[in-house]
Amino acid sequence: MSKENKFLIFAVEYYRNKKKMTGLQIAELFAKYNIYQMIKDNYFLYHIESPDNFVAEIDNCVATA
Repeated sequence: MSKENKFLIFAVEYYRNKKKMTGLQIAELFAKYNIYQMIKDNYFLYHIESPDNFVAEIDNCVATA
């Protein structure tokens, strides 16, 4: 498994726990707004920052869509 995919799993679980959402809710949200690809595309930025930064970016992406 690539390091990007490992980080994607971490990011999904981190966001799910932070927002107190179910796995199904996260899957639907991330698929609807193409968040999975956003996380993979920005791996090199996100993996060195605080996880709360990508949570804020995801929230912003959803809010402005």
